[in-house]
Amino acid sequence: MADVVESFNCAKCGAPLKIKSGEAVVVCDYCGSANNLREDKFYIVRHSWLPNKLSKDEIIKRAREWMSGGMIMPPGMEKSEITKAELVYLPLWVFKTKNKTDYSGLFLREGEKKVSGTEQMDFYWKILGRRQGDFPVQEYKVPLSAKVPFSIEEAMEGTMLNGEMNEDEAKEQAKQEITEHMRSLLAEKVDKFETCETKTEFGEGEFLHVPIWFLEFVYGGKPYKLVIEGTNGEVVKGEIPASDFLGREMKIIMAIAAALILLVVCGFVAMTFLR
Repeated sequence: MADVVESFNCAKCGAPLKIKSGEAVVVCDYCGSANNLREDKFYIVRHSWLPNKLSKDEIIKRAREWMSGGMIMPPGMEKSEITKAELVYLPLWVFKTKNKTDYSGLFLREGEKKVSGTEQMDFYWKILGRRQGDFPVQEYKVPLSAKVPFSIEEAMEGTMLNGEMNEDEAKEQAKQEITEHMRSLLAEKVDKFETCETKTEFGEGEFLHVPIWFLEFVYGGKPYKLVIEGTNGEVVKGEIPASDFLGREMKIIMAIAAALILLVVCGFVAMTFLR
């Protein structure tokens, strides 16, 4: 674990903050305030969280339910050994945004037609507060109905990660991602862009901790990963071992189809000779 590299006090209660290398948003161990570092000074930011509502046993049960559901799961997967089930509170920046994109280009699916216009959309955009990690942030549906103000007294279970990206950095990344997202949405109207410029206005934003269970299981001697949301048990991401089940099913279907074709051909030949 990285050593404490700086000495700062909480901007709200004045208690010393434990800051590790690379951290830019630090939760105070005494009052629970989220301190956002800007220009070598800390400022308090709005901080909420989603409390974990599922025990380790309940998460493992949910994992086995996921493993046993659906035809794409290989046989016996629900009996896999679960070697890890760790609760981590991941930091997210969540921003309310208004976005306006001016575009021009060509629509080529019906000849060559010039198109231009303005597209406006509002998003609640999420940015992972860590610089590394493969957590699918945009695919993750935050159960905002369970959000409450953060309480240090209740944050006992699991590991809580501080943010490595301050608010300004998170907004800059959000701008880039929203620009790419707007361009991808406009691909229905434009085949070849000449211009595409997005302007983003940020409204209310907050620093949010979400409970995520990281699990690992072994199937067929190989390790696989599973990620489950701790508030409602929603599977965020899961690795599915390769299986020849669909391959066997396809072979059976092809064999039946071949037999039917052979019967039709034989019947046609027989009718020809009978004439």
